[in-house]
Amino acid sequence: MKYRGYFYVGFATTLNIILYALTFGHFLWLEGRVRGGIFKNWGKRFPYRPKNFERPKTEAGIIELVQNSTELRFFGSAHSFNDGVVADETLVSLDKFSGMIPKGDLPADQRAFKGGTRVRDMVQFLLNEGLAFKALPSHDAQSIGGILSTDVHGTSGKKWDWGFISDAVVKLKIVDGQGAVHECTPTDDLFKAAVGGVGAVGIITEVTIQAVDHFKVEQKFEIQNLSYLEANFQLLLQENEHLSFYLFPFTEKCQISRWNPTKKRKTFMGPLWEFVSISWDALSAAWLANLIAYAGWLPRLSTLAHRRKWGTDLVMESHQAFNRTIYHLHQELEFTVPFEQTFEMCRRFINLYEEMYAEQPLPYALFEVRFTPAGHHATLIGAGSERKCTWIDLVINDSHGFEDYYAKAEELIKQLGARPHLGKFCRLHRKEDLAKIHGENFARFLELARKYDPDQKFTNEFTRRIFWN
Repeated sequence: MKYRGYFYVGFATTLNIILYALTFGHFLWLEGRVRGGIFKNWGKRFPYRPKNFERPKTEAGIIELVQNSTELRFFGSAHSFNDGVVADETLVSLDKFSGMIPKGDLPADQRAFKGGTRVRDMVQFLLNEGLAFKALPSHDAQSIGGILSTDVHGTSGKKWDWGFISDAVVKLKIVDGQGAVHECTPTDDLFKAAVGGVGAVGIITEVTIQAVDHFKVEQKFEIQNLSYLEANFQLLLQENEHLSFYLFPFTEKCQISRWNPTKKRKTFMGPLWEFVSISWDALSAAWLANLIAYAGWLPRLSTLAHRRKWGTDLVMESHQAFNRTIYHLHQELEFTVPFEQTFEMCRRFINLYEEMYAEQPLPYALFEVRFTPAGHHATLIGAGSERKCTWIDLVINDSHGFEDYYAKAEELIKQLGARPHLGKFCRLHRKEDLAKIHGENFARFLELARKYDPDQKFTNEFTRRIFWN
C-alpha cells in the first residue's frame, strides 16, 4: 500500500471531524465513494478508476445490470479494509436503491428495507415508528446489504442471545449472477451463503428485519487493571447485556465497555457529549498516541496515556449508544478464536506487537475484544459461525509500519487456525486456508456460489484468491 506518514493520519482524522461538525452530522469525509470518476474506500485506500460505474434506482435496474455485465462488484460505504470492493469491470453503488419498503402484510414489529439502505438511516426509520434493532455493532455507515455480506457482529453478554445483525433478519431477497430473484429465510442454504459470503452468491436487494420496541441504553466505559478484568471476567459478563474491552501494549491498563438497557432518563445533550468524547478519542489516537509510538516512548508512557477515560457514561437511545460515527484513520485485522482462549490469544498478539516494537517503532495500536454466542447458523463461512467466539480486532493507525505488523500477525492467525473476518484486512489467506478452517461448510458454500453465479460475474482479485485460486 502507498506510504503514509504521521501527519497524514492526523490531518485526515481532523478534517473528518471538522466536516462532520460543520455539516451537523450529515457528511463524513472518511467514507467510501466515487468522486471525479475515482473510487476510494473509507480510509482513502484502493484508489482506481472503474471502467464502468453504475447507480441503479430499482430492482429491475439491478437485474438488467447483472444480466448485461461480465463482472461486477457492489459497495455501500466501502467501510472495508481489503480489495473486495475493487471491481474488474463494473462497480455498482446502491445508494440510490435505498429506503423502507411499505408492506401491509408484515407483522407490526417487522420492516422491509432496500439493500442499499444505510444502517444509520434504518435506525431513524425504525425510531420514527417506535421501534429499534435489538442491538447493533459499533458503526452505522454501512448499507444493510453490505453489513450482512460480511456478517458484521457486535458483542454479547449475560444472556448470550445476540451477536450479529443477521440475527435480526427474517427474510432476504437476492439477485443472483443470472439476474434471477430469490427469496430466502435463515434456514435456507442461499441465506447462509449470502450472509458472510462477501457477495459471491448474489446481491442482497431486500432485507426484512425483526425489530423490537425502542429502548434506552446506559453506556459505561472505565479504565481498570488487566488483573481486575481477568479476575472478574465471568462476573462482568453475567452482569452486563453487552460487554467488550480494549487492551493496550506496554501497560496493564485496559478499558472495560458496558451497554445495558435502562429506564433512566436520557442524558441531557447526550449525543453532543458522545460526539465530543469520540472526537477526542480519535484526535488523541491520531496525534498524541501516534507521536508517542513513533518516538519510541510507548514502553514508558503507555500506562500514563491510558490511565483515564472521560465523559462517556451516558444514557441515550439504543442506536446512539451502540454506534459511534467518528474514528481516527486506522486499519483493522480481525479474527475469531474459541471463547475459552480469550486472554491467551490476546497476549499472543500483544506480545508480537511489543517484540516488533522493540526492533523498530510501529504506529499506535489497540486491541478490541468482543464476544458472540454459540449456535450462530445463519452463515456458512462467517468467522463467528456455530461456536462461542471471542473476536480480537488488531486496530492500528494507518501509517508507516502497520503492514509489517499485520504481515506477522496474519501468519500467526493462520498458524493458530483462527478464523479471519473477510471484511477486514486480509492479504495472506487463500482458498486452502478457508477450506481448512470451515471444512464442509466451505465446500457447501462453493457449491452454492457455482450454482447461483455460474459465470463468476461477482468475482474480483480478492474473491478469486480466497474462493477460487
